[in-house]
Amino acid sequence: MSHATLSPRAQSLLSRIETWSGSGPVRAIAVKVLVTVGGPLVVLAGVAMLVLPGPGLVVIALGLALLAVEYQWARGLLALLGRALARAKQTALPRDGSPVRRLAGIAGTAGFLVVTTLATGAITTFLGSQAFL
Repeated sequence: MSHATLSPRAQSLLSRIETWSGSGPVRAIAVKVLVTVGGPLVVLAGVAMLVLPGPGLVVIALGLALLAVEYQWARGLLALLGRALARAKQTALPRDGSPVRRLAGIAGTAGFLVVTTLATGAITTFLGSQAFL
């Protein structure tokens, strides 16, 4: 199976999983069932974590990675996500940027994380207080 759109590390991991699961019919069925049932459940848990406490985007990415073991569409989506994250990293922390530009990228990224964490905490607190009224 071709993994041309994924990084070399991801391609290597998927190849090892495919080799392991393809070594017997029981393993192949077990992996297919685990991926087909578990992948969407993990993605749904991540979607729920977008409004509930928890690392929603990370869990959604893990669910897509699980689905990528068996499904080509998930591999493509995961590759697209990886390219978008690489582009965001390059924008925030350019390799050829000046030290001031890199420091501004680090400060902006840290500020974004602090603001989103505080906003999530405030929303969670507000919704929690509304449940008791």
